[in-house]
Amino acid sequence: MKRFAQFALKVTTAHVLTYFVVGAAAYAYLTHEFYVGQNPIFATFMRTEAEPVLWAHVMRWFLPGQILRGLLLAIALYPFLPTIEGWPFGKRLGSIAGLYLIIGCWAAATASPGTIEGLIYLRPEITKRAHLLVQPEIIVQSVGMAALIAWWLPRGNRKV
Repeated sequence: MKRFAQFALKVTTAHVLTYFVVGAAAYAYLTHEFYVGQNPIFATFMRTEAEPVLWAHVMRWFLPGQILRGLLLAIALYPFLPTIEGWPFGKRLGSIAGLYLIIGCWAAATASPGTIEGLIYLRPEITKRAHLLVQPEIIVQSVGMAALIAWWLPRGNRKV
């Protein structure tokens, strides 16, 4: 149980840290217009700061929700930990980032901006431009989180 707790703490910390930092930067430089302003297309299905009463829910649940996501990521990755520990850093990074990016984002079974399901099912107001502008956030957060996890894992003796 101690081994899982240590792993879960690392995964959760990596997730929360990169989610917040990369998300804040992407919001400021890439996607702000989709949340507030003249044509806030994400506000049609998301809570935004333009509506303070609704935004209070986000502020209350942001950190607990991301901690839960980090814990779920740790639960999903934990069975593979002995194998991952035996890999060199680059293979760890690529594998974890790839799993998160492909399964957790692009191929996710939810229709949201940046996913294949989103391209198919979201209304045309969610433009291809919107789908493209969320990609840097998704990719950088995936790679950043994976890099932290890969770095923090103990180094195994074998190289695969």
